[in-house]
Amino acid sequence: MKTDTLYLETYGCQMNEYDSDRIQNALGASITSNPKEADIVIVNTCAIREKADQKALSSLGRFKHLKAKNPELIVGVSGCVAQLYGEELIRRMPHLDFVLGPRAIPGLPRLIEEIREKKSRPVETSFDVEEPFDVLPYHQEGKPTAFLSIQQGCNKKCAYCIVPTVRGSEVNRPVEDITSEAHYLIEKGVREITLIGQTVNSWKLEGLKFGDLLRALGELDGLERIRFTTSYPRDITKKMVEAMADVPKVCRHIHLPVQSGSDKVLRLMNRTYTRGWYLDSVNRLRDAMPDIAISSDIIVGFPGETEDDFEQTMSLVGEVGFDSSFSFKYSPRPGTVGEELWRSDERVGDSTAGGRLARLQEYQREITLAKNMERVGKSERVLVEEESRNDSSWLSGRTEHNRIVNFPGGKELIGEMVDVRITEGLANSLRGQYLN
Repeated sequence: MKTDTLYLETYGCQMNEYDSDRIQNALGASITSNPKEADIVIVNTCAIREKADQKALSSLGRFKHLKAKNPELIVGVSGCVAQLYGEELIRRMPHLDFVLGPRAIPGLPRLIEEIREKKSRPVETSFDVEEPFDVLPYHQEGKPTAFLSIQQGCNKKCAYCIVPTVRGSEVNRPVEDITSEAHYLIEKGVREITLIGQTVNSWKLEGLKFGDLLRALGELDGLERIRFTTSYPRDITKKMVEAMADVPKVCRHIHLPVQSGSDKVLRLMNRTYTRGWYLDSVNRLRDAMPDIAISSDIIVGFPGETEDDFEQTMSLVGEVGFDSSFSFKYSPRPGTVGEELWRSDERVGDSTAGGRLARLQEYQREITLAKNMERVGKSERVLVEEESRNDSSWLSGRTEHNRIVNFPGGKELIGEMVDVRITEGLANSLRGQYLN
């Protein structure tokens, strides 16, 4: 039987990257970078912001002419846009063969068979899936890092966020499943695993909590580093912090989205914590691990945000001194409380929000650059991940603090843990010299 050739386009977060690897493994397909060579085309989509949503829909439209030339080509959409629009996508796009929600990946081979045999156009967007983690991800041989999903969905109901709508309620994966996949990845040569979930540190199951999971993974032979993302501030517990400090394999980095430095805006966002709570969490982490790097997500221009609210965000950024942050203008998403506020008089003008974003990003750039320049002259332990995208005679990897380091070296070092002396600190990365 002929193996299908798959063209797969992925948009969005680490969860989507992980799901794309599961899609490839579910189909047992070979991958092509040219859609004209494909038997199956799938666009794995993101709906977290309107821009990502529209970009994915535009990408799907590109395959209309390809389908007209090759009627046997199967064109599908998966991910959050698929879940959000469902049947509507089938009506809007006559060239589309199937719609697949994030939890329906295990049933994908059956869908493809159904399309070929019955010429149907199935829509699978149910959250009621018996084994949502049933399909392992494809892993590229020789790649030293991997994502590992421990959770699907979210129960937090943040006012700006569409994730509970498109990924469903929180489902936590059994620890035996997690460690089994970790063993599979270690056998593939993986040395660093990043645990992923919408609020990864809220994981709990059968009397175990996130700190217990970190300790269990820390016992695995062959695994050298453990990361996790994304954490929710209210779920930073004493036991979690103790596990992070006690388990040597857990990297000294946490991604801890604050979203705003204003208590009023945090309340409007339904974030369930205050500025003070967030700062206390940061202090607890730094008391246990003084060298920990902290990154964050920040939204500007949420409905109701005043100039004073924004200045409170700026002051928090300075007080914490984030190693890096990802910041965005608020984007209204359908069916959220935030969208209702956005349609009211509380809307922040686009130019005002854009100005605030520019100021915030410049401030963060200054902080990150200063921190990176402090590393000059120091030796860093780096896991070499790949050749540099800009120069194949250079390599790229990360420190345990999640700092990107680029340095000259041969590709035989990919997958190795090496020492690099830092020679230059840049706005988003470090440069250095490999120490033999």
